[in-house]
Amino acid sequence: MDALRIIQLWNQVTVRMLDVRLKQAGTGGDLKQYRLPASAFLFVFQGQGELWVDEEVWLCDRFYVLHAGKGAQVTIRSQEALSVYIVLYKASLPASASYEFHRMMHESEPFLDNWGFPPVEPLAMLELLQTICGSWLQLDDGLTRLSVKGDFIRFVHAVLSERLFRPGELSLSEQVIRYLSRNYRKHISLEELARQLNYSQQYISRKCKEQTGLSPLDYVIRFRMEEAKNLLAGTMATQQEIATHVGYPDLMYFNRMFKKYTGITPGQYRKRYGQSVSDYARNRSQSSVVPSRSLRYPFHVSDIDYQFQWNEANRMTRATRSLYAVMLLCLTVMLTACGGPVNNGSATHSQVAVSASPTVTGAKASSGTKIVSTAFGDVEVPEHPQRIAAISYLGTVLALDVQPVAAESFLMSSPYLEGMLDVVTDVGDSLEKLLELSPDLIITHNPQPEVVEKYQKIAPTVSVPYNQFASIQDEMLYFGNLLDRREAAEQWNEQFEKEIADIRAKVKQAVPEGKTLSIMQEYDGNVSLFGPKSGRGGRLMYEIMGLKPPAAVPGYMLEESYYEFSLEKLSEYMGGYLILTTESSLESLQADPIWGSLGPVAHNRVFIWTENQSWYRDPIAVKSQINELTDWIIEVASR
Repeated sequence: MDALRIIQLWNQVTVRMLDVRLKQAGTGGDLKQYRLPASAFLFVFQGQGELWVDEEVWLCDRFYVLHAGKGAQVTIRSQEALSVYIVLYKASLPASASYEFHRMMHESEPFLDNWGFPPVEPLAMLELLQTICGSWLQLDDGLTRLSVKGDFIRFVHAVLSERLFRPGELSLSEQVIRYLSRNYRKHISLEELARQLNYSQQYISRKCKEQTGLSPLDYVIRFRMEEAKNLLAGTMATQQEIATHVGYPDLMYFNRMFKKYTGITPGQYRKRYGQSVSDYARNRSQSSVVPSRSLRYPFHVSDIDYQFQWNEANRMTRATRSLYAVMLLCLTVMLTACGGPVNNGSATHSQVAVSASPTVTGAKASSGTKIVSTAFGDVEVPEHPQRIAAISYLGTVLALDVQPVAAESFLMSSPYLEGMLDVVTDVGDSLEKLLELSPDLIITHNPQPEVVEKYQKIAPTVSVPYNQFASIQDEMLYFGNLLDRREAAEQWNEQFEKEIADIRAKVKQAVPEGKTLSIMQEYDGNVSLFGPKSGRGGRLMYEIMGLKPPAAVPGYMLEESYYEFSLEKLSEYMGGYLILTTESSLESLQADPIWGSLGPVAHNRVFIWTENQSWYRDPIAVKSQINELTDWIIEVASR
């Protein structure tokens, strides 16, 4: 799943924190196999080790962020002290969320993914986790847990910012400050820094001061003095030790710089602000990267019904692993015998793009099979498939007068398919249900290699992304060839082209020359724009009827299934007519100060429908929608 969709889902879900813990491994001992009861972030600091999630390993050195999904088995191995924060959480998508988000979650739920990376800026993450952990163990007064949840969201933001956008484009000043923050204890040469960044010293200093108000040298002094203040107040280190640590081997020079910065000497500062080390550690838990407590405190009973028992819980023995391996081998042999090839050898993880126009080549691979191009390369499928699982493209399969044996819940809930699904089994996302039906062909649009591989173990799988076809007629021909229904596809296309030629002529006659049409969705205060490749009426009005969007709409927006934009652009992207997917009524839109000021809304040139009506864009849905939309725009244009 791409970065934009992951961010969109995090913005939609309801997050509940389940537990927060600090644990220590290493010095010859491991955190043994533990099956996570919920999705979790693990933040490792202080040490080196191996982080295992199921059969995958990540190597950490000092700092590491690891995300693991519910049910994953985690093991941490280290030969030295290694400290780990564990935050368990649950992310749920509200039932009221847009179908798009439910579809995204169904295709690939990011909260179950396993991944890890060494953070570039780990100390800010560590500070947040120290605060979260300290607050979590306090007596819950409601507000405390609310604060913890806010800190957790900030932690997630920091993690995703690095994971999704590294290395990212930083301004020159940001690059300089990051470099200084990591190197301020060393002798820093502005000349060397300028050479590394390929800018002049004068330019670097000027840009940094323009953006921050401080020169690079002033930043170095600030970093050093703030660290010296922390060490003077919270440790028993000598002034010479502190001076050397922050980059001033000459104690006298350090004293002068410190007094200039703070107004008092280092000794006076220690007398005024010094405290015991234990008090210091406790106070710093709210504002510093210093650990706030012993790393060995015992776990307590939490608000979920499990206990952290790293050494004993959920241990898988060697004998159990062997048994699972034998069972998997037997299942694979069985599936290969009754469901076609598990993997034809041509589908690879790197093959994620399908050709511009998917094709069924018709080439015979062996007796009774043919070759099909998919998002994962060429796949060998039955020449005359009989038991088709239409996990995607259900309406297209039905339009070819083919009865699939299986589909998933979302497509089966289409109002346009009522009365057509009596013999179709809803398998949801259950591989077990799908296996029981013994399909000989599976159709999906899912782009995830791991999902397609699971399907391939059941039956030959054709994966073709939505938006892949230049027209609905191309889509019908592709699946007509795939399902041995080419003649039916050609007949459908011929009839459809006659119908839309008549419709297009009526619309062209009714709609004044130059009039434009916008297709949008309003949801939870956000607005999205739809183009000719999408549902919501986009494919109908732009591709089939030949109407045009406003000229101000950028072309790149129309190339996507949908494109979310800010309300400030609403009037600019508004055409003479509007098709709007919303749960709001026309009256409530007209009463809204923003929507009510728009011409189509104010003068009732808007077609309003719900997402359950507008989302579907298969051939059967299109035929039903096109008549209703045609009648509407002809009636509105004739006023």
